[in-house]
Amino acid sequence: MQTLFPVFQDHMIYTHGMAAYLVMAILRIYRRNSIFVDLAELVEEISRLGLVDALQKYHNKPLEKEAKSIVAGPSFLQYLNKLFQIQLSAGDIIQFESGNTSKYYMLSVTGTWDEIIKLQ
Repeated sequence: MQTLFPVFQDHMIYTHGMAAYLVMAILRIYRRNSIFVDLAELVEEISRLGLVDALQKYHNKPLEKEAKSIVAGPSFLQYLNKLFQIQLSAGDIIQFESGNTSKYYMLSVTGTWDEIIKLQ
């Protein structure tokens, strides 16, 4: 039986029998693939296809890192570039996963992050 104990906002401890292990938050970067689509069209495709199918069609498999905390601000893009050792560009998508919560954001041409709301 697996039991879940919240430790901090971005940490959970799972226990299985007598063993316990810590799961940190996960950052995933979905880079655009070689299929050309204008950013406005990409937004429409995400709405039309749904996030999961659009990610499969227009993005590569995600790069992934664990994190304890992040600072969302002007230096965040530089932090991601250094952490993943890549140059992010417009249309790339970041996923924050902590516990059973996931948030998705797409990098805009102006360097801001637009939230993608995954609807049921």
